[in-house]
Amino acid sequence: MNSTQLVQCHIEKILTYLEPLLPLANCHMVDFFTKNIFKNYISPEIRNEINSTSHSQVIQNIFGNNYTGLPVLKQYYESCNSCSLLENAEVCLTLEEFYDKLKSFGCKNMNGLKLNIFMSQKKSHEVEILSSIVAALVELGETTHIIDVGDGKGYLSSMLALHHKIPVLGIDASPNNSKAAVERVQKLEKIWHSVYDNPKKSVPKKDDLNRTPSNHLYKQVTKFVQPDKDFVKNTSDVFEEKIQGVSLAGLHTCGNLAPTCLKIYNDDAYIRTLSNVGCCYHLLSEKFECNDSGNSSGFPMSDYLVRKKFSIGRNARMVASQSVKRIFDKKELPDMSIFYRALLQVVLEEKCQKLPDKNVGKTRKKFNKNFTEYVYMALRKLELNVDDLDITEDYLRNLYSQYEPRLSELNIFYLIRSMTSQIIESLIMLDRLLFLLEQGHENSFLVRLFDPVVSPRCYGVISLKC
Repeated sequence: MNSTQLVQCHIEKILTYLEPLLPLANCHMVDFFTKNIFKNYISPEIRNEINSTSHSQVIQNIFGNNYTGLPVLKQYYESCNSCSLLENAEVCLTLEEFYDKLKSFGCKNMNGLKLNIFMSQKKSHEVEILSSIVAALVELGETTHIIDVGDGKGYLSSMLALHHKIPVLGIDASPNNSKAAVERVQKLEKIWHSVYDNPKKSVPKKDDLNRTPSNHLYKQVTKFVQPDKDFVKNTSDVFEEKIQGVSLAGLHTCGNLAPTCLKIYNDDAYIRTLSNVGCCYHLLSEKFECNDSGNSSGFPMSDYLVRKKFSIGRNARMVASQSVKRIFDKKELPDMSIFYRALLQVVLEEKCQKLPDKNVGKTRKKFNKNFTEYVYMALRKLELNVDDLDITEDYLRNLYSQYEPRLSELNIFYLIRSMTSQIIESLIMLDRLLFLLEQGHENSFLVRLFDPVVSPRCYGVISLKC
């Protein structure tokens, strides 16, 4: 079985298990009470198990990976887990396995630098690993320049330029990000030599002026990235020098930007290597989703899934953006605002003749257990009058008292639904890998680059044209 057939086989396994779960993954927490989601989307067997013991004990058991007395729920969890890329070494390499793969290709230098200043612990973890891989691919692909798509504040680019001494063009659609990237690398280069000697250094000295000439190694362009862009010419123009080959990189390219990078890599012979870590699956456009024209869709990419006309759905993609590993590791329950919003929907359906078109959206303020204050805030955002709707404080207190015993039910549903996240993410990532394999890029790999608890979007698509 070749690589393409192997990936197709795993995709088939995922589809078989995922399709019946898509209604659960695509339901909306807003409708939890009004559409009786717990009853309508959780199987009777699992519901009976859950209701046969205390809900608080069920939550503890899930967090402790202890399914004593919950055999059906255990089977569900294990089936979800079996579709995870973490459990499928045949199609997803560990970081150590990929390092060995690079060595087999003849790579001799994979030195990274862990930098603990000017970035979070999470970002430091990501940049240390991905920068060493991108630099290794530059060596193997014999490229002269790197393009960092979705450059953001220049975390990856500055490491590649200052530590690995490779010219990098950072491209980002946000002028604010490009400005921040310039400011950040200027601060960093002032102290670079002392940082190199002491990577854990946190406070630069005023007299520390050991500059590195980043002005010719790291340049920024602000533009929206599209598949038809002539990246190599653009890079040549910016650096004012001949480009012999380009390595395309991207750390957490958002939504459609990740599949766009794969398409650019496939279409441009001068782009010889690809290192892409995507994120924000909910912002992907789907070719076969309702009301989507499909002209610039990000899913599916592979001919295999296009022929099946497969669609995931936006809410399910939102679930895929969660990290069940982090949720379980940190024992995270949903914010109380999710319970409040579901309860608000009960208020709206009881009190409004016509439901408002506007959305409540996110709330910056923490309301803790003050449901009344939350409702009044939400009604203002929805431009609804409290007096006209006869929504009194007594009514809200009584409603809260009525539904509060079902808070644990909502929390359990949240955890059960989050178990599907790894299945959906696996499908999205395998679709990207299969696209490259279908296009003839045999040296294409799916790699778990980062610790999934530290960095939930931990999978990278890496390819080399050689």
